[in-house]
Amino acid sequence: MMNANSTGRPAAPEPSITRPEPREPRPEPRTPAPMPRVSEARAHEVKAPEPAVRASVLGPTLRFRGELSAQEDLIIQGSVEGSITHTQSLTVGTDGSMKGDIRARVIVIDGKVEGDLYATESVSIRATAKVKGNVFAPRVGITEGAFFQGQIEMQPSGAAVQEHSARLRHAALAAPTAEAATVEQILAGGAGAP
Repeated sequence: MMNANSTGRPAAPEPSITRPEPREPRPEPRTPAPMPRVSEARAHEVKAPEPAVRASVLGPTLRFRGELSAQEDLIIQGSVEGSITHTQSLTVGTDGSMKGDIRARVIVIDGKVEGDLYATESVSIRATAKVKGNVFAPRVGITEGAFFQGQIEMQPSGAAVQEHSARLRHAALAAPTAEAATVEQILAGGAGAP
């Protein structure tokens, strides 16, 4: 009910008094327990996490022809025709295909390869792989289920790769000489014939 004052207007309601509710006491902040120290004898065992390895990826829609060389890890999910010379790890993914020779430190095959594989460290042919070509590496692994057609030559420390490269250089140098000698014989024989 409202009270009327002498002006005939209703009087303002009386202010109600609210009392603040008592607050619960706040817990005092705790200081964290000190971390146990690693003894100096075990300090060398603790290793810092290794940085994540970043690899370049040639995607599944990429088609590449020619010579490819790189200095970082590489994953091929597309199609490459040509040769690859690589100093790090090279992976031909499940969607990847390669026609040509591959030279790298570590080679991992999950897709299709037609060509020779030369690794200074290891070659791994996984279950989904289809490889037609020879493998030259100190360590070779072929997972059950993989298709492999070719020969494997394993020598320590990439010696097979170096030996094969030397044979190719020797053959390249000898070929022009042998061809020139054959041409000279034909010309000499043709000039002396009646």
